[in-house]
Amino acid sequence: MLVGYRKDYEKIVMGLLSLVPELRENNRFNDVLEDAIAQDYPVYLWKDSEDNHFIAVVIVEEGEDYLLLRHISFSPSERSGKNVFALLTGLAQQYPDKRLMGTMETQSLITTWERNNER
Repeated sequence: MLVGYRKDYEKIVMGLLSLVPELRENNRFNDVLEDAIAQDYPVYLWKDSEDNHFIAVVIVEEGEDYLLLRHISFSPSERSGKNVFALLTGLAQQYPDKRLMGTMETQSLITTWERNNER
């Protein structure tokens, strides 16, 4: 389930973003969150329906007819295709009139998800 970012979730979001190697190397995870908030990008946490814990964070950019997946990070034990696909489906349902797109880093996830949904 998608849950919108609140200030009291900051440590959870930072912890999940710190799992992204490119962000961890340069301690950029704090900058990424600050930039997302400053640019008014939606930030969501993904809550596991089975145990009700936050297992992922996603930062998106909302355009007129698209939703750009800027950053996504899952806790290491939850990086299964099932969880990734569930999160992407949740985003698609949250924004039904927008096309889900990715950056150079995230497009392959979206392409795989789209192919899986065609079946």
